[in-house]
Amino acid sequence: MRKPKPLTVVIKLGTSSIVDENTHEPLLPILTLIVDTAVKLRKDGHRVVIVSSGAIGALAAIGQCRLISLWDSLFAHLTQPVAQILLTRNDIADRTRYLNAQSTVNELLDMGVIPIVNENDTLAVSEIKFGDNDTLSAITAAMIHADLLFLMTDVDCLYDKNPRSNPDAKPIEIVEDISALEADVSSAGSALGTGGMSTKIIAARLGTSAGVTTIITRSSNPGNILSIVRYLHQSQPSRSASSVSLNLIAASENLETRPAPPLHTRFLPSTDPIRDRHFWLLHTPNPHGTLYIDEGAHKALLNKAGLLPVGVVDVEGNFAQQEVVRLIVVNRRSVPGPDGKRWEGLGLEVGRALVNYAAPEISRILGHQTTLARLRSGLAPRQTRPAAVLCRRNLSASSKLCAFQPLKPQNPKAGAMSSSATTLKGQPLDKVVLDAMLRRRMFYTPSFEIYGGVGGLYDYGPPGCALQANIVDLWRKHFVLEEDMLEVDCTALTPHDVLKTSGHVDKFADWMCKDPKNGEILRADHFVEAILEARLKGDKEARGQKVEEKEVDPKKKKKAKSAAAVKLDDAVVQEYEEVLAKIDNYGGPELGELIKKYDLKNPETGVLPSEPVAFNLMFQTSIGPSSNLPGYLRPETAQGQFLNFAKLLEFNQSQMPFASASIGKSYRNEISPRAGLLRVREFLMAEIEHFVDPEGGKKHSRFHEVEDVELVLLDRHVQLSGKTETKKMTIGQAVKDGVVDNETLGYFLARIHLFMKRIGVDLSKMRFRQHMANEMAHYACDCWDAELLTSTGWVECVGCADRSAYDLTVHAKKTGAPLVVRERLDEPKVIEEWQIDIQKKKFGPLFKKDAKTVETALEATSQEQREKLAKELTETGKIVLDVEGIADGKATIDKDSVAIEFRKRVENTREFTPNVIEPSFGIGRILYSLIEHNYWTRASDGGDESRGVLSFPPTVAPTKVLLVPLSSNPQFKPAVKALSQKLRSLGVSSRVDDSSASIGKRYSRNDELGTPLGITVDFQTLQDGSITLRDRDSTTQVRAEESKILDAIKSLVDGSKNWETVASELPKFEGQEVEVVAR
Repeated sequence: MRKPKPLTVVIKLGTSSIVDENTHEPLLPILTLIVDTAVKLRKDGHRVVIVSSGAIGALAAIGQCRLISLWDSLFAHLTQPVAQILLTRNDIADRTRYLNAQSTVNELLDMGVIPIVNENDTLAVSEIKFGDNDTLSAITAAMIHADLLFLMTDVDCLYDKNPRSNPDAKPIEIVEDISALEADVSSAGSALGTGGMSTKIIAARLGTSAGVTTIITRSSNPGNILSIVRYLHQSQPSRSASSVSLNLIAASENLETRPAPPLHTRFLPSTDPIRDRHFWLLHTPNPHGTLYIDEGAHKALLNKAGLLPVGVVDVEGNFAQQEVVRLIVVNRRSVPGPDGKRWEGLGLEVGRALVNYAAPEISRILGHQTTLARLRSGLAPRQTRPAAVLCRRNLSASSKLCAFQPLKPQNPKAGAMSSSATTLKGQPLDKVVLDAMLRRRMFYTPSFEIYGGVGGLYDYGPPGCALQANIVDLWRKHFVLEEDMLEVDCTALTPHDVLKTSGHVDKFADWMCKDPKNGEILRADHFVEAILEARLKGDKEARGQKVEEKEVDPKKKKKAKSAAAVKLDDAVVQEYEEVLAKIDNYGGPELGELIKKYDLKNPETGVLPSEPVAFNLMFQTSIGPSSNLPGYLRPETAQGQFLNFAKLLEFNQSQMPFASASIGKSYRNEISPRAGLLRVREFLMAEIEHFVDPEGGKKHSRFHEVEDVELVLLDRHVQLSGKTETKKMTIGQAVKDGVVDNETLGYFLARIHLFMKRIGVDLSKMRFRQHMANEMAHYACDCWDAELLTSTGWVECVGCADRSAYDLTVHAKKTGAPLVVRERLDEPKVIEEWQIDIQKKKFGPLFKKDAKTVETALEATSQEQREKLAKELTETGKIVLDVEGIADGKATIDKDSVAIEFRKRVENTREFTPNVIEPSFGIGRILYSLIEHNYWTRASDGGDESRGVLSFPPTVAPTKVLLVPLSSNPQFKPAVKALSQKLRSLGVSSRVDDSSASIGKRYSRNDELGTPLGITVDFQTLQDGSITLRDRDSTTQVRAEESKILDAIKSLVDGSKNWETVASELPKFEGQEVEVVAR
């Protein structure tokens, strides 16, 4: 009988297996045993691969060098050659690099070398890292067709209960159906779901699906590996190693007669493994895009056919030919597609595939029969390029979704639907549908998407750019022109000294903590908030109360997913709610205390995170080639305005008060950018710095114009009581009652309110919230935020802060520049004060190079200090002054060098440092909130509410007018072209849609873009020159001669008239389309 063929064995070692958790030094005894085991396996004829962690635990770049050096040294004693292989997700995602990695490992194994695989942690930022080494080991094992994968851990095997708290726990030695075990692991209270075991179950699923027997055993006894391998190998039937099935081994009689191996858990491989191209397709990270296919196309794929263009409903992403995309089955009657049809069933991924065409080509041919599709793509019918969008051999189907099931209509209250978030018409807002529409219409898109994207960075498409430009233009008119502000445009590169002086280097930070087990970085306030919210939700479920599905950030969902339905004491519930109401008020130490007090563990690892530490949010850089001038990308536009204050004051002819304004990009290195445009790393700001005399109570000359404007206010006293109840009151009353500190601050709050109303914000979803004392920025003495309600909750969109004289004072003190206002007094003012006279002929030689420093320190003394120094000088004949920057930090000055006397002086001018009121607008947040506030769905004839509409006011709408010829008849083209030219001459943006779709569908497409007006050119236009004008929201139309319609459009766009007025002035028209309004 022939000997069984040697096996390929992959051994995965975690950080905790080989690094001491206290000293963080390598565990040499364990490493030595592992090396001995690996060499013995090699002598038995087996091929061995080690997937080693520890590089993170040993500090990545340093640790990888030390670790491989240590491995090499230990193996060298036994004359066993080793080689290091560093991998990232991109090495797996790219097919060529994947095959190169596969060939490299196999070639090394054939040479008798033991490859040691690490994730390339020095490069693996979150966008390109595997997430854990268990996953890396499973992918490695599948890539090289390994027979056995060992996942080493701190227990002997899996148990049916937690063995630490349940002495009667029974070991699980054989796992045949891993899906059942996964369900147990993910359920609440399962001991298997903690301590990193869940990642090993995931790795076992990956390995066994590729035909790899996966084994869990204790890491502290590496000799178990040798015993288990020999036990299984000697009982193995003599056949090809590539077809080894340990299902058969487990059933053989030999196993029953041999001594049992050490305790372990063995996951039996799939009888129908997914290997090579299909495994790579299914598990490749970061597909380049998505194809939405209909039910018929899904059935065809299940029947081994290819995917034809007619079965493609929509395309997402910007992928190239032969790149991987995900396939999602949808129904054509849900989300509006490019052809106006409906489709639903988002999220039902059925597989991944290599495509034969790039995304732009598929977009042109989708929904068409093959021959027509090839003509539309620019290909001749007989060319050799495949007619199918993808071939069946290049498809890997998701195993859980192989069986076709008809899709049911989506429950409008399920999934991402938030019962608390509503559309403009009061319908439940489905954020998934809205986001799909925004992506499809290219309002914005992730930056560098074809490279996998970078968190917190977005590009605006044509409608997004136009919407942003219109908001900024209206902002400039509303504030800069209306208030005679002085606009400046300052550089974004800011030297270190400027931001050090302003306090940003030391204080512009968020609090973050780190999971000590997996190294994950967590923003502390979000971490606390997510877990407490999850516990409150579990309490409601335990009490049998209805739990509202709330759209939350992906980061928060991740932290809260394991929350169980546990009833809490009423006092605990109240305590949690009070903490959540004040979550923005906590600093790092307080957040750390909350984490300890409530035992807030990371659900991913089951451990407490580290103490919160401050993380500075500025992007640091070097200015110039020598790198001697450190700098930052500015976190706000304000500093440039402060540094130019003296020049702006001179430009304004020294008149006070006055305001400067700036519009430009700012940058913040957010810990966890999320929620689309609401928290990003690069964003557009519009900031105002209003300089005011602090004497006289910061009055404003135009406050009377806005004192009757009603605002919804949430002051700090209500928040400190743990409540969020708002009060509606006029700004005049708010200032009178002291709720708002002064008139100037109140004036700008009212002006902000009027601006938001003007651009189309839903005022019922807007409030002004006052910052609590320890929540304010380091420079502010009072601050109110204009917050807008979105599907993710209340979002700060505008901050209005009273910065007092902080910035001008610190910059003047640092540089000596006179950032002050001097105004002539009506009557001279007599001042009595202590004055210092320096005898420079004696003072200079006494202090030499330090003379200027000592003189500056002496002049900076207060009146109180000078009085004390004068007394000391009289009594002792000298004074001792603390002076920074000289030897010993003290200067002794005798009476021959200085005199301090109490005198009178006459002042003819007053000198003061202005205070600053600063409204600061986050344009991206306003833009996204405006989209949500103006989004709704229109009911079609079929009754489904899925036709998206964006009801932007004409003043800010990206495109103002849609030009629609009745048909593709060439006779209409001259009239359409002439109208387009006339609209341009009026400064009105327009768009022509002369596609073959019906007028109703063409209007529907542009309703999604927020286009408020539509002009139809028909045969009557050719006869008498009259045209129809359609209103987007009501779908009503009027008809009149061209000049009157153009005048009406101009009035609507500049805001001087609304549609009701226009409709009453022009004849109503009943014509081309019949639509049903939202209900």
